[in-house]
Amino acid sequence: MLYSLRNEVIEAARDYRYLLNRGFPQKASLDFISANYNLTTVERNLLFRCVHKVTDSELVKRKAIHSVRDLELVIDGYNVILTITSAIEGLPLFLCDDGFVRDLRSTYIRDFETPTVVEAIHYVARAISTLDTKDSLVILDKNVSWSAKHAELIRRDYGVNVTMAAKADIAVIGSGKVVSSSDFLILLRSEKVYDLAQFIIKNFLPRAEIVELHYLL
Repeated sequence: MLYSLRNEVIEAARDYRYLLNRGFPQKASLDFISANYNLTTVERNLLFRCVHKVTDSELVKRKAIHSVRDLELVIDGYNVILTITSAIEGLPLFLCDDGFVRDLRSTYIRDFETPTVVEAIHYVARAISTLDTKDSLVILDKNVSWSAKHAELIRRDYGVNVTMAAKADIAVIGSGKVVSSSDFLILLRSEKVYDLAQFIIKNFLPRAEIVELHYLL
């Protein structure tokens, strides 16, 4: 059953976006709107992750490409893996105002060795191997306890290049290549971006439902 949004949440999202467009600070705007509409933690996180200043969301859309054939791709590993984990688990997914699919995990899960995380890694690696890129690199956060095992799994089973970094976001942005992530700040700071998670969900997990939030704003 498709995730249902309260009408108040849609109104809150519109008001939140209005404040951002007028130049009000993000946190203050989010605090005000959350209190005014009595939003739950999940609903507040939805606004934080999926609703942005129009000029910023349009900038990300202009950077987005729909094929990475013969291009060099760098993947924000755990960012994409956890989105696919949410899809496997049947958690809500949203097509946000910048055209990228996101879940509502506010933090990393604690156990990265769960079967669903490992399954998600297989989907990500399998997708990368079908994209016909010139070169692909997965960057994993080495501070995650299972990252070394996950890197070996991706290399061994799929032949995909993997590296680990203490600050994965900086490494991804600094690559100068096409970037796959749903982290909005990473997307803003990258030259070209690609929604690998959305590709995986549509091609390998068609039963996963995506709420098209951007149509409601």
